[in-house]
Amino acid sequence: MQAADEHYDAVVIGSGFGGTMTALSLARAYKARGDGERILMLERGTWWTTQAATVEDKDVKTFSFLEDKGEPVQPWPAADNFRGFLDIYTRCVRRKGNEDGLYDLTAFGRKGLFGLRQNDGVTILRTSGVGGGSLIYANVTIRPPDAVTEDPRWPMSWSAQERDDYYDLARDAIGLGVGYALYQRDPARGGATPPKPVNTGLSNIATYSPRLDPRWRQKPDPLNARRGLKQLDPAHSTPADDDNALWIDRARVFQAQMSGLTDEFGLVDSSIDDVNPEPGPFDPAGAPRNYCERRGRCIVGCLPTARHTLDKQLMRAVHGTPKGDPPLFPDLRLSTLCEVDVIEALPDGGYRVHYVQRRTGDPSRGVKRTVTAARVIVAAGTVGTTEIMLRSRARGALPHLSDRVGHGFSTNGDYLAFLDQTRERISLTRGPITTSFAHFNTRDAERFHTIEDNGIPRAFSSLTGHGVPLLQSLSKGRSRRLFLLLAVGRYLAGRAPAFVRALLRNRVARQDEFASEDEWTARMMCVAAMGREASVGQFRLGGRRDTTLRVARTDGKAFHEDPIYDEIRGTLDTFARELTDDPDRTFINPFLSDTADALGARAIGLSHPLGGCVMGASGADGVVDEFGRVYDTSTPGQQRFYDGLYVADGARIPTALGVNPSLTIAALALRTADKIVEELPAAAGAGRAATVG
Repeated sequence: MQAADEHYDAVVIGSGFGGTMTALSLARAYKARGDGERILMLERGTWWTTQAATVEDKDVKTFSFLEDKGEPVQPWPAADNFRGFLDIYTRCVRRKGNEDGLYDLTAFGRKGLFGLRQNDGVTILRTSGVGGGSLIYANVTIRPPDAVTEDPRWPMSWSAQERDDYYDLARDAIGLGVGYALYQRDPARGGATPPKPVNTGLSNIATYSPRLDPRWRQKPDPLNARRGLKQLDPAHSTPADDDNALWIDRARVFQAQMSGLTDEFGLVDSSIDDVNPEPGPFDPAGAPRNYCERRGRCIVGCLPTARHTLDKQLMRAVHGTPKGDPPLFPDLRLSTLCEVDVIEALPDGGYRVHYVQRRTGDPSRGVKRTVTAARVIVAAGTVGTTEIMLRSRARGALPHLSDRVGHGFSTNGDYLAFLDQTRERISLTRGPITTSFAHFNTRDAERFHTIEDNGIPRAFSSLTGHGVPLLQSLSKGRSRRLFLLLAVGRYLAGRAPAFVRALLRNRVARQDEFASEDEWTARMMCVAAMGREASVGQFRLGGRRDTTLRVARTDGKAFHEDPIYDEIRGTLDTFARELTDDPDRTFINPFLSDTADALGARAIGLSHPLGGCVMGASGADGVVDEFGRVYDTSTPGQQRFYDGLYVADGARIPTALGVNPSLTIAALALRTADKIVEELPAAAGAGRAATVG
């Protein structure tokens, strides 16, 4: 006789922005109810943390603390040189045989003898670890213009004030902690003991080191009324000007040049702990906290752990802290290395979640397991959530999902580009990954796009320093594949002899081969762009020789042919003329270069995918409603839902945002959590006092 499934009140699939915001909000509400309702989070990756001493963890106890709890945990790749790149490639990339890797570079297409023979034109960088996308995001907490969320494809009933409130709540939930943010919103429902903030709040990082006064000018910002907009003063923007002498080179140069192209530019709100400028206190509570050391490692792991990654909040909630703080929510459980297959609706209500539990130490092996729940919140990321829902419908586990499952995929206009031989020093390896942004065409929703500066971790610096000049040289009018392949081969073959020559000549004058990681990219600008792409992609399940998912635009165009990319390239061409003295030098996107085309890998490389299970006013035009409730289309003409089934991540966003999506995902997830709590049945333990974190 088969043992009964373990049952939970709620199962949350994924631990990124959607999953964490929803899970911690529900855990807080359940604790206040006092009915012993339990939540299970299923995460397909492992825990990741630093093995370097930090201000708050001088003895490096966090790693062993998680190990003692029986958790699989891996250290961030720590080497800030090419050895670090090798560590990332061999240990941290998720692939067959290394299913506990962090970085999942997902391509779509038809398989051939040597990998992908047909590429669908999209390659997506995903994450696999506790904290989801927060582990490798650029910490940018930014809201899109109102024209984006007022698009007719957004079926929202919220007022302008409610929208502002949820974005502010999301800023606090990311910057300080979900429990702290909810307590500040409604102290009356927070219990006797106010929770402590997990982080110190959002920051604007412009200077080479903390505690320096950047002397920015501050302007009101209708999209961020509480914090406003901080800008460099273009009248004082030269390296010799003392007013901006303390600025990180990349931030100063980016904002100085962008100020001539648009009025809407400034410092991003970074979800990173930093130390208040002089003469402010070191910390309002008098306790030193981890802070940004400007090491440019955000996307490969912050060794001082200053970033507001969601695993910090989850560890505090599930396990407590190495300092002895107890778990905030003993009835919240997080299981790692759990890859969900399908969600099955049960005849008598509730759901059975089918998943594979991978083995710690040998994640290539695993066992199939199931768990039941009254409620399931799907937040496995745009690709993961869409694939789970497509499989669940195809296998009859959720037979009445909307026919719109898989539709509405968007690249969010993602575009990564490099320009070398800049007039001024940029110093790509200094500072956080992103310091500044610039908006273009904010009043024209179809042409709106954002340009942000982008740093390079030192582990990638020598690779980038060699690669970008090579791509520049290959873009000078020659595009024949044979020429490109021969040129690349010749370049690589010449590296070893060049190093030998450098050894012999170095005694006379230092050779370029011995330049530091900082020098390789000192005169190079890297930017990340996002824009209002058409959002007409469609995912479908792959066949026998396909990748598990295939994707294509429903209008027959290639993804890189979307008009927004012409807008972005036009802006970058103008930007390039301001940065370099060579009129022929342009920004190069390595994913769309002639070299990539010659290798059959031409594709939009992106890290902000959206859509696939989009919101709609009904099941005819969406998979979920504005609260993330999943439509049940079994009865035509009637609006019904799969009771207790929700989507709470980027898969539900119906259009491109044109900005980094983490803040919007968090705001929508917090709104979904409020709706779930509102619809809970009366608690048997109502009226009992509770201390809520």
